[in-house]
Amino acid sequence: MEQKSSPLLKSSLTYGIYAALISIFLNVVIWAGGIMESLGLFGSIIVAVLSLVISFVILFIFAKNYRNKEFDGYISFTEAFKFLMLVTIVSTVILVIYTYIFHSFIAPDYMENLMASMQQKTLEFMESRGVPDASIDQAMEQFKEIPTIAKTLRQTALSGIIGGGIISLIVAAIVKKKVEDSY
Repeated sequence: MEQKSSPLLKSSLTYGIYAALISIFLNVVIWAGGIMESLGLFGSIIVAVLSLVISFVILFIFAKNYRNKEFDGYISFTEAFKFLMLVTIVSTVILVIYTYIFHSFIAPDYMENLMASMQQKTLEFMESRGVPDASIDQAMEQFKEIPTIAKTLRQTALSGIIGGGIISLIVAAIVKKKVEDSY
């Protein structure tokens, strides 16, 4: 069976925009719901893990849809990976722009408030566990430096591309399907 030529860029842009909109929606829910502030330091770990799982599921669904729609159910690892990486790049660019707008205009004091809240939650947790004062003081030092917008944008871009690249490799390996694999 011969594969159709793929509208790689159009599909990547479309799915990249969808992925970015889903991420922005989740970020707004986290911000508006005060989820990070209420969960403290462990909340950032929980949110990071959930973000990875959600990203995996979204990219898996997008890759399967792309494979089935554009390649009649069959796709090579290379084609799947190219598609997923382009989706990741488009999504990451949009998220970097959103992050800049959010931290510059919507909630410029968000990072400062978040760090103060996380510092308080961490302090309460450490004191409740009887951690020595010297260790508490050392932990509290980490909260004094509030990330700049530039650092936040760089972290958004790097985590989007690196994390998305790793997830793309895994998903491409899962969704690849050769014609002879169907027998």
